Amino acid sequence: MYKMSSKVYEICMKVLVVIPVADYELGKACIESILREDSASGIDIDDVLIIDNTREWCFPYGKHYYRDPDGHNIGVARAWNIGARQVVEKQLDYLIIMSQSMLFGPIKETTWIKQMETFAGENVIEADGHSWHLIALHRRLFEKVGYFDENFYPGYFEQIDWCYRLELNGLQSAWARVWVNALSQTVGNHTNLVLAPPLLQYYREKWGGDKGEETFKLPFGDKPIGYFPNNSIPYLAKKYELKEWW
Repeated sequence: MYKMSSKVYEICMKVLVVIPVADYELGKACIESILREDSASGIDIDDVLIIDNTREWCFPYGKHYYRDPDGHNIGVARAWNIGARQVVEKQLDYLIIMSQSMLFGPIKETTWIKQMETFAGENVIEADGHSWHLIALHRRLFEKVGYFDENFYPGYFEQIDWCYRLELNGLQSAWARVWVNALSQTVGNHTNLVLAPPLLQYYREKWGGDKGEETFKLPFGDKPIGYFPNNSIPYLAKKYELKEWW
């Protein structure tokens, strides 16, 4: 679907950066911080895939861009999966997940990409202090446990579900954490208390209990490890009684 001409970095590391953007101003600032000449990201803009989840269809930044043909905000998991499937299909090394809130400062001793090169081959490389706002996931993880469950819509719990599958497969070991000169434009606990109850209930149905109290070793007790129901965005919006979605 996307013809990525991924830059080959110093140690032949091929990456794809996926950035879902739902807020124009946050996304614009994030991309401009990557584009700055002395950016501590070290990322080639040709390796960036923008997922435009804005309501107004107004984020035409970057060479590689995706907008849902029906105009929906496709949510977090679907956006990440677009990138993850490209990584697997094109045999790239890492999917870099970046939130629209990230802001890179000038280079101070190193860059995000140089830090990744230092730990190349690790399953997970995380920007210290930023967690899933800036994290790199090796291709082999998707090949082993599958993609993010798109039923956690529009967001929250998809990474918890995915990490539980890593744990079941013995892949949830200590992650490499690295420093980079960057900050997040948003801070604090982002969990939406309105969205949390129905998504938590879905998690319970899928794994037989809350986080840390799961009783199933396979999705819904008997499905393949990467399985999740293929439900449409309108279906999920109705199921979760979302008042604001597009």
